[in-house]
Amino acid sequence: MSVAHRLRVVLVLWKPRVESYPGDVTTAGWPHVLQVQLSADATGWEPPGVVVRPGERVTAAAARVAAALGLALPNLHRVLAVDERPALPGVPAEIALLMDGGWSTDADLVEAPACLCVHDRDCWHRRRWATAEEACATDAALAVGLSAAVGIAPAFVVDRVGGGG
Repeated sequence: MSVAHRLRVVLVLWKPRVESYPGDVTTAGWPHVLQVQLSADATGWEPPGVVVRPGERVTAAAARVAAALGLALPNLHRVLAVDERPALPGVPAEIALLMDGGWSTDADLVEAPACLCVHDRDCWHRRRWATAEEACATDAALAVGLSAAVGIAPAFVVDRVGGGG
């Protein structure tokens, strides 16, 4: 019996340590990564993303995420990583496509006074720039996606199943 998966699009949006040299991770260090909290009682931070609606194109879902952040998607639509995420209590299993959200500066991404999402529920989105080390510490797919975004092979990939060898 196969398990049904929902499809999620996650934007990898990063801020270089030195804006004048965005691709320089060797001397400047790894970039910061945008993370959001989706509710007032949330304790965890995660990259911004949405579940793809039935019949919706993946690029349209990515554009929804960008619009909620007050940004536009880069012209080049790239999938940086694919992650199969297991089901959790109350949350179905997912296939997550980590898409290139491009790089930004503090001036490009300001805290919106109200949520820009369009839905029927109350919303409370907080944003922060986390260090790459912090954001990727428990998210191997994000580490791979960020590495692809900045054009550097990841230092390692973690097997969450723990098969070893």
